Amino acid sequence: MDEIKNTVNSGDSLVQAESMLQKFLKNTDYRVLAVKGKWGVGKTHLVRNFLDKHHKNYYLYASVFGISSIEHLKARIVGNYQQNLKFKPIKDFIESLNRNYSKLEKTPKLDFGLSGSLLAVGGDLLLEIFFNLNLNSNSIICIDDLERNSDLPLNKILGFVEYLVQTFECKIILIYNEDELEQESQNALEKYREKVIDKELNFAPTVEENLDFIFKDSSDLDIIKEVFKKTGTNNIRVIKKTKWLIRDLIPLMEDWESSFRHQIIRNIIVISVATLDTDFCKRLSIDGIDPVDTIILSRVYNPQYQTKYQQEDEKTSIKKLQLMQKVEEMGYRHLEKLDELISKLVNSLLSDSTESDFREKGHLLNQREKRNKILKKLDELANNLYKFKYYNSFADNEQDIINGIITFLQENHLQLSILQFEQIERLTSILGLDISEYEKPLLEKILTEIFEQDFYENLISLRNKLSKYPDLEASLNEKIKEYHQTLDITRVVKNIINPDDSSMPSRIKQDIEFLRNITVDEYCQWLKKDDPDLYRMVGWVLNSGYQPAPKNLEQAIRKLAESSNINRIRAKFLYEIDIDSHHTGDTTN
Repeated sequence: MDEIKNTVNSGDSLVQAESMLQKFLKNTDYRVLAVKGKWGVGKTHLVRNFLDKHHKNYYLYASVFGISSIEHLKARIVGNYQQNLKFKPIKDFIESLNRNYSKLEKTPKLDFGLSGSLLAVGGDLLLEIFFNLNLNSNSIICIDDLERNSDLPLNKILGFVEYLVQTFECKIILIYNEDELEQESQNALEKYREKVIDKELNFAPTVEENLDFIFKDSSDLDIIKEVFKKTGTNNIRVIKKTKWLIRDLIPLMEDWESSFRHQIIRNIIVISVATLDTDFCKRLSIDGIDPVDTIILSRVYNPQYQTKYQQEDEKTSIKKLQLMQKVEEMGYRHLEKLDELISKLVNSLLSDSTESDFREKGHLLNQREKRNKILKKLDELANNLYKFKYYNSFADNEQDIINGIITFLQENHLQLSILQFEQIERLTSILGLDISEYEKPLLEKILTEIFEQDFYENLISLRNKLSKYPDLEASLNEKIKEYHQTLDITRVVKNIINPDDSSMPSRIKQDIEFLRNITVDEYCQWLKKDDPDLYRMVGWVLNSGYQPAPKNLEQAIRKLAESSNINRIRAKFLYEIDIDSHHTGDTTN
């Protein structure tokens, strides 16, 4: 059927829209086509890309955004006409106008390139001549952004369109978002729609069509399509901005687990769409809440949010729970502070500091992902070998169990913790299987990650294991020594008192161990330094109970109090340490 739909439906896909454009341009009866659609779906790209491909020499384009008169619109149309402009026949006429009609009303000087400089010389009369010379029945004129114009009424634009059709019999394509037209423009459109517009195309490309256009070279296209489809956005600007953010962050995740990297991509998409697409909540039939605030801040401790949350009514709380359920169905999973960073980067540039912050926060979560994966594999090993082959039968399957354990160790031994390795070791010892060849490589790997978040939890186990390997034991002691040299008392105490989000329990334990190893003389040197928080820090250490740190610090205060009267006063009245009273403290140095 060689016809374009005459009524507005739920929306025309990219394939349908291109077919309609082709039929409109071929049909000599149709003169004006309205291409409508929401902001960002790619209306302008659809039309211009199609015309560039099929009718490059005959089309003119102009946006009415910012224009104030029909003359401005004419000037913008010819100023954007890049093909077959007729300059030579009017050069002499331009010079004549410049000499004899210097008082002629001038066309406002806009940025038209070469044609604009010529038009500025000749004024409105030359504009009219120039405009008429370059229009004929083969011309196609695109007038874009009708909903964005504020100075030139829509009824005048539609009148100009009707003039072009009647005078030049050319094709006109109007591009606009009907939902965003002001009331006056809507009234004008309804009044003149039947008279001026022959056919309408309601462009609503599928999510997949716009994704194929923007993400066509992405190695993660399947995951990206999966999540974007669930969000329901086909807004090209939103998809492009999301692509840019993914492109910026992918290099920072190069060595991370693929499952974790894919989860970050899912979160980037959901957070970006929730931030940029104003119809996000509307599509989910949820209104009256901030989607980003709900998705991210409600999942982390934030005093300001907690106060706000307590004041919410039940209806708002239910909406937020519904939204969280829906975004989780889209593939979103909470990634703690990494989500807050992603949210900030949706509309801001990646800097060296944010790049470092992303790497640091992501690295900690990636380590957790590795541990979760190995736990899952251990569960699978336990079910497949221990339970099914050991508990459930008296069959002669010992070799099957041994082979399964060896295969598991060959693939995963470097990812195990000491505790997990020992669990396997206990079973293999019963079976008479020696797995010591996997032990030293594992310990060497652990030593390279000695100050990762869970290291301190297994320090005793690690020391026991290393007793069989003097070279590794010496390496451990050297690494601990080097680490302690990077610390200072002030930083350690403040970190323990006011831990930030990256301060894991194991790291705090390392800091406490550091304080326990500080000598009296080292505490003396620290006390002499100027710090506005010294009083609070000293008080905390003295009352911490992490011996011998409190005893050594008190001894340092007593030692300094004996050196001057002012220090004697400080010791007594700030910290209630009276050196004149009897004291039998520990003098460990």
